[in-house]
Amino acid sequence: MAGAALAALAPAGCDPLAEPQLCGEIPEGGCPIGRGGTCDDPVCRALHDCVEGAWTAVTRCDRPGEPSSDAGAGGGPDGCEVVTLDHTGEASRCTPALQQPDCPAEAAETCPESACRTGCIDFFLCTDEGWRGVAYCDEQGQLTVAP
Repeated sequence: MAGAALAALAPAGCDPLAEPQLCGEIPEGGCPIGRGGTCDDPVCRALHDCVEGAWTAVTRCDRPGEPSSDAGAGGGPDGCEVVTLDHTGEASRCTPALQQPDCPAEAAETCPESACRTGCIDFFLCTDEGWRGVAYCDEQGQLTVAP
């Protein structure tokens, strides 16, 4: 009887017995993007997402006049070459808001190996004309920048 009551209270599609995968302590200087972290916060040097029990870098928070958080490390975290997208024509406040697996362009501007491990599939830039696709994750989990 208790199992039936628990099942009735659980939203459709949720496993009430599934244990969440916790990521533990976020890397130094990192802020959780899923909990309102933003590069507007001066303590955030990077935004991370908890993916399958591990923190994954989503975007760097570079600020003008400050050295890059990965200066001298081969271009990006762990020595990777960070993806740089063309932000020409970027605007703000596009509607409707993106929903997973669609993500903002900034989420792709990390190591190509980790951009597709964030749960994002397509990356979009907000422009005056609306959302424009700028990158995507292919079937092999590799980031591809749109032409």
